[in-house]
Amino acid sequence: MKNYLSVFYNLKEKPYTSYPSKFVKYNIERFKLHNSNFLEIGCGRGDFINEFNKCEMNCFATDALENAETYLDKGITFKQNNISLNPLPFDDNFFDVIFTKSVIEHIDKHEFFFKECKRVLKKGGILITYTPDWESQYLHFYDDITHIKPFTKISLENCYKIFGFEKCKVEKFYQLPIVWSFPFLKPILKLLSLIIPIRSKIKFLKFAKELMLLGYARKS
Repeated sequence: MKNYLSVFYNLKEKPYTSYPSKFVKYNIERFKLHNSNFLEIGCGRGDFINEFNKCEMNCFATDALENAETYLDKGITFKQNNISLNPLPFDDNFFDVIFTKSVIEHIDKHEFFFKECKRVLKKGGILITYTPDWESQYLHFYDDITHIKPFTKISLENCYKIFGFEKCKVEKFYQLPIVWSFPFLKPILKLLSLIIPIRSKIKFLKFAKELMLLGYARKS
């Protein structure tokens, strides 16, 4: 779908903001990703991989869309690839980190995805996946017609375990930087979410209601 980025991520409705920079720094510090061979699968318009690239990491990116490369900064190695159809175009045991955000829900062959990630990760390498939390987003999950596979906390954790990853953990994740600094706000936001209207256009309220799942595990 060559028009996917221009429709679902058009700059008028979803302009570039400071959020990707904050999100990337959060992930680097939390998971100790410094100086890594780093791969983002499904880089889209480059919001995150461009920020990772600014942090002295050896960055690679793939996407099913050929025009995704036009959004990427210099120094990022891009290879077009549809992970639902083709193996990752990289050598075995190469990456320290594989990162995806809002990608695995678009993939029908999740077994193939996890096996390919494990193949190209080094021993001890980490796979980090962010995907919509079905329990809090089920009413509009299929607003995106390319969404195929919803995940729950249990199903995502089982994927990691079934396909041989270790030290697996899956948690509900608020896409609000203030919560990363002050986790005690989570119970307050949980109560607030009960009165927030569906599809709120106020970003703070939207992300207080619509959670992501953050899954991460190591290659054994």
